Amino acid sequence: MSETAPDTATATRSAERQSAADREPERDSGEAAGGRRPVSDLQSAIKGSDLQTIGSVVERLRAEFPDLSVSKVRYLEEQGLITPRRTRSGYRLFSPDDFDRLRAVLTMQRDDYLPLKVIRRELDKVPGEGPAPTPKRLARSDLIERADGGREHTAEELMRRLGAEPELLAELEEYEIVRPRQVSGVKRYTEVDAGIVAAAVDLARVGLRPKNLRILKSAVDRETGLIEQVTLPILRSPRVDHQREALDLIQTIVAATTQLRQLLIARNVRRLTSGQPPI
Repeated sequence: MSETAPDTATATRSAERQSAADREPERDSGEAAGGRRPVSDLQSAIKGSDLQTIGSVVERLRAEFPDLSVSKVRYLEEQGLITPRRTRSGYRLFSPDDFDRLRAVLTMQRDDYLPLKVIRRELDKVPGEGPAPTPKRLARSDLIERADGGREHTAEELMRRLGAEPELLAELEEYEIVRPRQVSGVKRYTEVDAGIVAAAVDLARVGLRPKNLRILKSAVDRETGLIEQVTLPILRSPRVDHQREALDLIQTIVAATTQLRQLLIARNVRRLTSGQPPI
């Protein structure tokens, strides 16, 4: 006699309970997240407006993000990435701006592997305010030294804007992870340095100090050596077209190795989170 029927029934009941849980609001006392005033009941709030429920938002985005769930959207709200308004009964309502912000968060998580703190900084950053914490993708301009040197920052600016402690900056210099230049006795950090410092600040918060990052620097130095082997003969050519060819080649190699590194890390972390030993 088959034993699969009870398991199937149990799974069905479990799925029904989960579906019901996803439909139920989390009731809050007082104002909703983000300080927005709760609106009236669900149907009157939606009628004639461009507001959407959390279920509608998940359904619209699922084709683009197949793993998206109501629970994940709730988690992103708890982390302060999104602040949908609420009805008086506790239902979340998403405006077009809320929807676009959620999509931006999910895209940066999927495509750029950015941590939530960095994503929040990117989304909330005022245009023109401070250095970009971490570049998402390297463009050709990032691979060429600018004739004017580009924008530079003092240690005080990095400490104020990125929350970097003097000790952290000193350690980053000690292990040659950043190499500021001296101008009239003042250390000047490039835009790339600023991005490195921003990443180091996030890592320091979870206990990874610059001395722990030496292994990453060593791996990058070896990777740069591979790029040099392939492109140095072309770079040494006096012909302008060869120089352009070398830059195209470098950009291709950097993009491919960056993607490969991220995918290898993702594979190993998936094994780790599933209880398997990393490869």
